[in-house]
Amino acid sequence: MKTTTRYGRTALSAVAGLTMAVSMVATPALASEPVQDAAATSGGAEAKDAGTTVESAQITDAVVAGEFSFDQTTITPNEVIKTFFQRATQAICGASTSIAADNPLGWQLSVTGDVQSAFTASVGDLASEESVNKVMTCTCGGNPAGGRAIITADVKGVPIEYLLSRAGANPGANALTFVSSDGTEATFPLSYVVGRHAVLSYEINDEDLSASVGGNNQLWMMKTPANYFVRDVVQVVVSTEAVAPEAPGATDEHPNSPNAGVLAGAQE
Repeated sequence: MKTTTRYGRTALSAVAGLTMAVSMVATPALASEPVQDAAATSGGAEAKDAGTTVESAQITDAVVAGEFSFDQTTITPNEVIKTFFQRATQAICGASTSIAADNPLGWQLSVTGDVQSAFTASVGDLASEESVNKVMTCTCGGNPAGGRAIITADVKGVPIEYLLSRAGANPGANALTFVSSDGTEATFPLSYVVGRHAVLSYEINDEDLSASVGGNNQLWMMKTPANYFVRDVVQVVVSTEAVAPEAPGATDEHPNSPNAGVLAGAQE
């Protein structure tokens, strides 16, 4: 986005310079013949002064009208998702080595750490208590404009905010660590996860994850590169750190970082 803005300004400067050059070349110097200031006031108009005709070199902008629109609601079929986010890249959206599904709703999840009531429950039991559907986008952080490593899906899962409420996260807690079944850990600011409407998904487009991205469950967050979408989460650890962890992607230099993981219909 910064590059686009920079190039845009350079282009405008170049056009302005070119306009000035054209004006200087197109308008003859009439040192011996005075020209009234109010004479040439519009492009193509002629002004007469003491019988002398002078053509104005002023360039006027054409009136341009148009419409711009975008669509973040077109759902990517699961077969396409499977091709690009499971077969081709295997673990592009998650940390788990194996992406075979076991029993998504029977998967056991623990919420521990700086909470008042740590608990362990099945994803199915949690889903029966609180579950949401959200149209969300998952994209590789390095996916260029027009690239194919991006999908939009109807994501169904348990809101992370509900898990924190159920466990009673202590005031002042500022970090969440998601632990995968293979031991991989990913830590985020608590406010970031909640603010990005994070869910622990177990269905994509009305099917188990095995039909699309693979695995039993997966963390989804809006406006976040897909490499932070941890898969097969078995534990969520709440903690209070002296310094809150950095937001994911804060130091990444992906060409489309502003577009990564956008929740359809929302801009923050």
